[in-house]
Amino acid sequence: MTGIGVVGAGISGLQLALRLQQLGIPVTVYSERTAEELGAARPRNFPARFGPTQAREETLGVHAWRSDDARVHSWSVTLHGEDGALEFAAALTPPSSVVDFRLYLPHLLTEFARRGGPVRTGPAPMDRLAREHDLVVVAVGDRSVRELFPVDAARSPYTAPQRILCSGFYQGIHEDVPHQLDIHFVPGAGEILRIPFLSRLGPAHVLAFEAVPGGPLEPPARLDADADPAGFHREVLRLLAAYAPSLRERVDTARFGLIAPGELAQGGITPVVRRGWARLPGGTCALAVGDAWITNDPLTAQGANLGSHTAFALADLIASAEGPLDAEFCRAASARLWDHARHVVEWSNAFLAPPRPHVLDLLGRAAGDKRIADAFVSSFHDPVAMWAVLSRPEGVDAFVRDCTGEGPRPAG
Repeated sequence: MTGIGVVGAGISGLQLALRLQQLGIPVTVYSERTAEELGAARPRNFPARFGPTQAREETLGVHAWRSDDARVHSWSVTLHGEDGALEFAAALTPPSSVVDFRLYLPHLLTEFARRGGPVRTGPAPMDRLAREHDLVVVAVGDRSVRELFPVDAARSPYTAPQRILCSGFYQGIHEDVPHQLDIHFVPGAGEILRIPFLSRLGPAHVLAFEAVPGGPLEPPARLDADADPAGFHREVLRLLAAYAPSLRERVDTARFGLIAPGELAQGGITPVVRRGWARLPGGTCALAVGDAWITNDPLTAQGANLGSHTAFALADLIASAEGPLDAEFCRAASARLWDHARHVVEWSNAFLAPPRPHVLDLLGRAAGDKRIADAFVSSFHDPVAMWAVLSRPEGVDAFVRDCTGEGPRPAG
């Protein structure tokens, strides 16, 4: 075996490279940026890594940032409505890890290199990689990759962003409950989230608007915060007052603002699934993982966790392969990976639509019973089980019975 080429220095590519390295399989990482450049970039995403992902990091020996400044221990959920708000607080067990990827990714890349893993920085033409490796795994979704892995229309119901995003690192927000995430669902408008987070500049708050396109939460995504920071912050505070007043009450107006210029990400994400593999020149094949394969809206916080799960699953498939890593292997591997990933995709897409009656019923019961609330929030770490619950009314009924020990609900 001449080894595996991994293109991309995101969580999928780096955890895959580290796991292959751990299993004794030759692997080279191709990254457009050095570790220093990854750390100096503007923020692109704000991922929460749930318990199973942290366990995989423990296996790799790269789990760091164990302080509570980098953890979320509980959620506060508010569903706004015409007749008032439905609210509940729930413990998240185990806590999620919330670390700026500009700290996290350089750590993984540096550790891979420290252990002797080769890292190539700069352009990585696919024809050259095809000559040098048994298999190329692509984990970055740039323009050339989109041509290599076309959209799978049967698995991609959306052709445009379903939310317009504006997320950044802020200061000047008070926490009523330390290390607690706040999420406000605003029907017809979108969602507002506040997440305690460890940024590259220290503890901060992520404030995120997920706006239905054309809706009232969209304006901050269209403003230039660098050119007019005061105007940008006024608009953010106006929307908090109008759509998340309990969160607005916790803002210290004199201190509120981005923690530094540029600490903001704006734009839209179209949820898509791409073809999972392709044949390269000369017959070598490429497998897509991470953003090269699946792009989910961040609302259900599953992207980084799916990337980690996929990395470990693919490493196991490569390590156990009895034949060449050819088209037959790639076809079978992509199908195996989809067996898990489809639950994440279907759940994430469903959450972009108005909640179905049985989901509203579950939220209402969570508001009245902390056992249900805690189990609901803590189940975010298991997307397969979570989608089994949320995809049908019978799933909600079974989930509630498991939480409470009650018998089946009467029909009718």
